[in-house]
Amino acid sequence: MTAGTVLGLVVGLAGVALALAVPLAMWRGTVSRWAAIRPRNGAETAEATLLRARLLALNDPAQPFSYAAQPDGTVVAEWRIADATWQQFFARFRATEHYRATLALAPAHREVRVLEQRSSTRTGPGEASANSFQGIVLFERSQYRQWALAGPLPAVPKDVLHFDFDVRRIKQPLIDATLASGWTWVPVVLRRHLTTERQLA
Repeated sequence: MTAGTVLGLVVGLAGVALALAVPLAMWRGTVSRWAAIRPRNGAETAEATLLRARLLALNDPAQPFSYAAQPDGTVVAEWRIADATWQQFFARFRATEHYRATLALAPAHREVRVLEQRSSTRTGPGEASANSFQGIVLFERSQYRQWALAGPLPAVPKDVLHFDFDVRRIKQPLIDATLASGWTWVPVVLRRHLTTERQLA
């Protein structure tokens, strides 16, 4: 057996191992352990009811996103992409955008488990696309601005259409409140990880 054959065999086996390891890591929740954000040593540990109240208290109607309690005890963070400043843009381009994060508290392990969902569609002449994702959104920012000349001559540029989506704006206050309460922020990739009884982080 030549050195090239051996090398090819080793590389092939490594590829197979990696292909099996990634789904297994996702299924077991190992990815969550890698992505978890832990509180500083000595941080005050709040009770679940207090932490939940703190998360909901962050809701601000002036922001383009909301934090709301659900009947099953979870907290949902949702970007109000259909608010007034966005409607004109999305109607014009026949587009939909959606971001949602479901937070489930696991008091036995002091974990706030977070499952994110992101979807978008575009339709129009010669265009039709749809994207959907569930798991961990590490970073995303989308901006659009349209300017027009307005007023009598000499006309001045005016911002007539805009939106600005930044996932950090909606998540960071929740992360800060979680860590300040002595809990661990645990992103998950599967819905079943929200309620599993074992520790993920």
